[in-house]
Amino acid sequence: MSFLSGRSLAKSYFITKSLWYKEEIRAVHEVSIDLDLENEPGPDRKGGNVGLVGESGSGKSTLARLLSRLERPSEGSLYFQEKEIGYLPESLLLPFRREVQVIFQDAAASLNPRHSVEKILSEPLRNFFPGLKRKERLERIAEILHQVGLSPDHYSRFPHEFSGGQKRRLAIARAVIIHPSLLVCDEVTSGLDVSLQGQLLNLFLELGDKFGVHYLLVSHDLPAVRYLCRRILVMYAGRIVEDFPVADTGSSVHPYTRALLESEPVLDGSFSPRFLPGEPPDPSAYPPGCPFHPRCRERKALCSEVQPGLKKVGENHRAACHLV
Repeated sequence: MSFLSGRSLAKSYFITKSLWYKEEIRAVHEVSIDLDLENEPGPDRKGGNVGLVGESGSGKSTLARLLSRLERPSEGSLYFQEKEIGYLPESLLLPFRREVQVIFQDAAASLNPRHSVEKILSEPLRNFFPGLKRKERLERIAEILHQVGLSPDHYSRFPHEFSGGQKRRLAIARAVIIHPSLLVCDEVTSGLDVSLQGQLLNLFLELGDKFGVHYLLVSHDLPAVRYLCRRILVMYAGRIVEDFPVADTGSSVHPYTRALLESEPVLDGSFSPRFLPGEPPDPSAYPPGCPFHPRCRERKALCSEVQPGLKKVGENHRAACHLV
């Protein structure tokens, strides 16, 4: 049984251009995805962690918002433990919110500047464990603050008194304090220096060991995805174009995936960046056929005529490409 799955998920936004015309922006288009968290963490400690990568504007963050039900899909279905929740009212989503939490890219904006650390971390406990007494809440808060590398003495501080990295740790503490099964992390390593990124990723592994948390990591940072995740989903133009295990990175077959991997810096001084020509397609007017074909060096006539679907190309490996 899949923990969380989407079937033909789509999300469109409409921009008013005139009194009579609204332009449709298709951010996510016909995405089917399964997040199975039943995998026990192996020696690599990655468990069922999944990375979602792609260029800016590829639809990663929108898909993450759909999977966390921060937005309703325009089309398709979202299932949580086999129950459809894509169109449920917020009042019926409490069991889902208990199991799926989100860490946003802008941690400072996600924290109420008028609330102290105690109030920020008490709120989820009051929502999901209303029977806890204040002493028990403070014990849980002290434990989670210690776990994320903050001091219990920070109870009375406010968000503006923390550094950027500390605010991100506080946002992680707020998400983890109710012991969810899945954390959806939207660009949580962006804007941090390399040492802080490493500390954050190690913290995620430690929290996974202690609380059994799994991660959907939305990121531009391929090394971070390699380090934390066991499976990679590649998005382009609102669609998933390749799905493969991290261990099989060298076996990627989609030209877009290979271009992303070739842009990843190496430390031996041999890095020669390869840049993709052109720009991502306009989400209001995708080209016919494969949306990547105008930028693909290996395209053939069929690519400009028929949209390829995801098909199996190996063990736990799927790709949407006519070249396969």
